[in-house]
Amino acid sequence: MNIRRLKGIAASLILIISVTACGRSFTGVLGNQSASDQSASTQTQGKYPTKWNLEKIYASEEDWQADYDKVMGMLDGYDKFRGKLDNAKTIREYFDFAYFTEMTRTQQKLALYAKQGNSLNATDAVYKNMLAKLDAMTREETQRSAFAEDEIFALSLEERQKIFSDPLFDGDEYWLRQYLDPDYEPLTEDETLLVSTLSMGMGYGEQIFGILDQVELPYPTITMPGGKEELTDELYAEIISNPKYSDKFRAEANQTYLTRYENFANTFAALLESNASQAYASAVIDGFDTTMEEAFDDYDLDTEVFDMLVESAHKGIPEYQRYLKLHAKGLGLEEQYPYNMGESVSDFYIPPTPYDDAVDEVIDALGILGDDYIDHFTKIITSEQIDVYPAANKATGAFENKISVEYYPWVLFNYKGYSDDISTIAHEMGHAVYDQYATENQPVAYSNPTIFTQEVASTTNELLYYQYKLKNAQSDDEKLFYLENAISMFAGTFFTQMMYSEFEDYMYKVVESGQSLDAEDLGDKWMELLQEYRGDAVTMFPASRYQWAGIPHFYYVYYVYQYSADVAYAASIAERITSGEAGAVDEYLDFLKLGGSAPPVELLSEAGIDPLSDETYDKALEYFKSLVDEYEELVNKK
Repeated sequence: MNIRRLKGIAASLILIISVTACGRSFTGVLGNQSASDQSASTQTQGKYPTKWNLEKIYASEEDWQADYDKVMGMLDGYDKFRGKLDNAKTIREYFDFAYFTEMTRTQQKLALYAKQGNSLNATDAVYKNMLAKLDAMTREETQRSAFAEDEIFALSLEERQKIFSDPLFDGDEYWLRQYLDPDYEPLTEDETLLVSTLSMGMGYGEQIFGILDQVELPYPTITMPGGKEELTDELYAEIISNPKYSDKFRAEANQTYLTRYENFANTFAALLESNASQAYASAVIDGFDTTMEEAFDDYDLDTEVFDMLVESAHKGIPEYQRYLKLHAKGLGLEEQYPYNMGESVSDFYIPPTPYDDAVDEVIDALGILGDDYIDHFTKIITSEQIDVYPAANKATGAFENKISVEYYPWVLFNYKGYSDDISTIAHEMGHAVYDQYATENQPVAYSNPTIFTQEVASTTNELLYYQYKLKNAQSDDEKLFYLENAISMFAGTFFTQMMYSEFEDYMYKVVESGQSLDAEDLGDKWMELLQEYRGDAVTMFPASRYQWAGIPHFYYVYYVYQYSADVAYAASIAERITSGEAGAVDEYLDFLKLGGSAPPVELLSEAGIDPLSDETYDKALEYFKSLVDEYEELVNKK
């Protein structure tokens, strides 16, 4: 989706609001969470607030509606620019009106309130209606502003070059790059109006998935000691992580849980096909040959990065499988199943960690980044814009978003006291502090870093957290526990997400070839990739072939490869920082302050990273190998 073709609410969200939805799977199904005998922490509030205060945005639904009505009236302001976009002064005024004035700021508030409310309760009709109204506003604004690109691009390239060289546009060169691209062909006004009308039927695949997966999809039943119960996410996590249950029973739970998706696989395949088809249609409309090309163009990134990541992941598979086999050896298993992947070889026990203590621990771990970073962290974590505990109908996982300078970033957790929950605090707050630094140091157009660089900031925090825990371990068993967590995080972020990425790429290529997404074909591809990445180190259950159905990130359009890329980059950054390399911290903070003011490759160069160099990915694999080597030593000691 091209930023130049979006006005109003849609453009505001891309320019100002950074939304980072992170892949936090619960214990066992995909094997990315450490499994200790831990229960959810008590949901009490201490020194750190634990609930979003949405009244900071709007005190009531009526106040929201009043602002909505006001903005709808302000859309008339587009009319005064029609036929006049042929000089620097008027074009500057148009951009300010469309992107940077009261109307846009109000739209951002409207969107933030509706989105946050919907995240707290996906079934609340009030927030769903608000989101529907915002969709209507977007269509109305797109139609009102459709003339603008026609008028600006009706000017010759030489005329545009002269206009945008005016001092009125100083500092906006990167933001304006498309207007000076001789190869860029915009939609006509009539085409824009048609696309806007068609958009009413687009984008619902993800929403339907969310409702189905979080609210309406029935859970299978399992016979517990006290009788039959629904195998909910919480009960499943309890069974998988609690050693009081036998291996046989955990295997039964693993297989039973997977049937939740198996029974609806055709529905999920249809939802994915709808989403992929719409994404491909958008790419074709925008002049791209493939969905991938448009997705990478959105980030101003060369698709070569994807190919380099696939090659690097395949190069690292032997080390990944070495780790999996060492893990099985440490557990004393002749055969390792998916639910075993979350088990810890270490006997180190961590009781449930209260949220306040977890936050303090993360602050200590990130102290290596300096007082200014911790000051930003502390202001955000105490801002009443952190929602901490799980609740009925609340969005699962964790994410962060930010809106302009008026608010600190907003963060959502589902904190239960697990070890991974603590590292998730470090991760999401990495996003939040990055967004805040960008907001404070960049003009509005550049205050929203892309997801591509966002994941560098979050993953660097996680790696620093684990390095802190390893450094301060009081015994080999404690060190083994956190080493295993660090390896699992890296492997889950790099190898698992690249496996997802290859599946996603396959899915789009099927759609682009004019074929349908068949649930069984998708299952075949999924099992092929599981075999390639995990080999004989993990034995899969028959129902494992339907795991793809429960992964929300497949609705985000070429999204998950970024996790893999950014853990590779973060590994180098964290290594520079923890080794005490001169200037490493300052260069990293400078990178955070740059926001989205340049292409990702240029931004990352400020932190000493080159995404287009094989050496970058080789260093990441070397980092992973060093962790596995140390892990092998400790496993062999047991």
